Amino acid sequence: MTEPTRPAAAPAFKSKPLAAALALFAGALGAHRLYLGLRLWWLYPVCIPLFVMALQFRNWYQHPTFFLGMIPVLIGMAEAIYLALTPDEKWDARFNSRSERRSDNRWPPVLVAIAGLMIGTTLLMITLVLMFQTYFEAQGLSLG
Repeated sequence: MTEPTRPAAAPAFKSKPLAAALALFAGALGAHRLYLGLRLWWLYPVCIPLFVMALQFRNWYQHPTFFLGMIPVLIGMAEAIYLALTPDEKWDARFNSRSERRSDNRWPPVLVAIAGLMIGTTLLMITLVLMFQTYFEAQGLSLG
């Protein structure tokens, strides 16, 4: 006698606001990519030792490893905005194509996108200011 086959379990529904919030707050760790089942999520946390290396210097915020470590943080902010502003139809086609549920997002992704713009822009401006200050000080030029 043959054993009856079980129907395949429907894949888990992927929430757009949750993915965007993970990208916003833990994007440097690749949490959003892990949640979405995307490859190469582990590349993001590889840059964390750069921050640890920078902390051993007196002016850690002016060390090159700090600037390299900021790259995944800023990429995470940009991905948070991108994920939050993806239309529901496109989101469902990419991440929920085999799920029975469909996305009906309203304000949560918009609020995550606004927070991502505010935090990301602030971090980008701070990083650029520190980078240019470090460059000009290394060249012996004075800004003031």
